[in-house]
Amino acid sequence: MRGPDRAAGRAAGRLLASAGLILAACTDGPVGDADGELVIGSLLPLTGTDAEAAIEARAALDERVIEVSAAEEFDGLQVRLVHADATLLGAALDEFDANNVDVVIGPPGFSDNLRTQTSLSQLGTFVHLPLVEPADAQAAMMADAIVADGHAVASVLLGGSLDSSIGEAFVERFESNGGTVAGVVTVADDAERFDPEVVQVSAHESTAVLLLGTADPQSLIAGMRSVGAGPGSRIIYVIGNAENVVPDVGLRIAVPSSRLADRAVDRLVIAALATAVAGTDDPATVGAAIGQVVDGDQVCSSFSNCLSSLRESDAVRYSGAAANGFSAEGTPRQVPYRLVAFTAEGAINDADSRSITSG
Repeated sequence: MRGPDRAAGRAAGRLLASAGLILAACTDGPVGDADGELVIGSLLPLTGTDAEAAIEARAALDERVIEVSAAEEFDGLQVRLVHADATLLGAALDEFDANNVDVVIGPPGFSDNLRTQTSLSQLGTFVHLPLVEPADAQAAMMADAIVADGHAVASVLLGGSLDSSIGEAFVERFESNGGTVAGVVTVADDAERFDPEVVQVSAHESTAVLLLGTADPQSLIAGMRSVGAGPGSRIIYVIGNAENVVPDVGLRIAVPSSRLADRAVDRLVIAALATAVAGTDDPATVGAAIGQVVDGDQVCSSFSNCLSSLRESDAVRYSGAAANGFSAEGTPRQVPYRLVAFTAEGAINDADSRSITSG
């Protein structure tokens, strides 16, 4: 489907999205939203602390797409990358829409990812391959990590953009480990002051506080410190958004162990393998084929090896550089993280830092 016809298909997809019937990665859709070109959009931040890593990731994607295009399965199908800035989401969506994007990779943070998923729905039918795993999996991982650090009582400050079930996932896992959750306090994403939330948490008799997907963790940390409940009096763990957090003793920041470039390339490989299986760039058909490249019995860890195996079998299990596995929708699972601790000078304290894995 080309030109006006495909644009009409996109418009119809937007109408469906507005009605709550978004065609996502694993849903069946009409085969026909194909034009002989697989367009993959990367959504990576070009400002902030991740900008350098994002530029590296773009270069890695550009390099890997050359290998993909050279495979015989793509002799009759063009592959093109469209890079957009995740910090300018509106402009990025316009660019993706103008280029008939089929697959979207990114962004890297789960708070940003939730906002992006909602905004992406206006594109109609597409495959979204997030660079983060679901927040509930990360919450469960942190419940294990905090208990392993010796904390039997913990509090949670939960970002307002996250569903309450995310906090419930932490509570369930923490309590199954024998711990007690002193309370879960939801923090509005657009708040400028956090006095009520800080006072609530300071009243808890917890030895650890988890900041889970909060929009402004540094302000929360400063507020807790001002009432004597900050780092030093109890350990504060941060996951989901740590870009502006100032390193200090008593802080623990959970970050993916892998490079952003590796995470992005993993998604490109999944998209390319699923397209090879589908034999079309139709997004709904490509999305439905993802399970065949991540959930088979034969493990493979590169595009070339997986493609060779797919020529001999119906399904493979791609094990990426940045995740030990993926769901049938392409979301990562069993992801390695680094739980980073700091010295009084703000340097990384290797003795107290360690590796943790979700799942």
